[in-house]
Amino acid sequence: MAIPIRTADVRRVLQPMLGTRFVSETALCDHAAELLRRYAPGRTTLEELARHVRDGLFGDLYELLGQHMTLQLDNGVYRRILLSDVDRMADDVMGVLLDVLSGAELTLNGLRDYAMSTGSLSAMRVLLQRYDHQLSGMEKELLRRIIRENHPAERYCRWMQ
Repeated sequence: MAIPIRTADVRRVLQPMLGTRFVSETALCDHAAELLRRYAPGRTTLEELARHVRDGLFGDLYELLGQHMTLQLDNGVYRRILLSDVDRMADDVMGVLLDVLSGAELTLNGLRDYAMSTGSLSAMRVLLQRYDHQLSGMEKELLRRIIRENHPAERYCRWMQ
């Protein structure tokens, strides 16, 4: 059974880094959404899927942008895409999946393991939002500290209290 991932949701998370025109006029978001739709809990780990998403994004970006990996944003500024940007985009795309997986497909322990082994901001967000009532006060504070120390505030200020 395919996971219900909308290409529009992938487009929404990638648009701030890649611009409206780029995400609308290329198949990048379609490819990423398709990778998420094919996720099969139990057959593929979240870590494996995250690697596939990252590799797919990098491959598509390289093919579309060439070796200089440069594109023009909505405001006319040219931006070079760095490997760290691809990592961030892959995590944001994985967040789209984590938001729609049911509790049976995404257990607290599985999500906790994924968040801690990868440092995924999206996984930590879902832990704090969806599993807040199941986390101890100490665990919530640890997650918040990890987030604050490792991510710029603009990535978490809208959802983390």
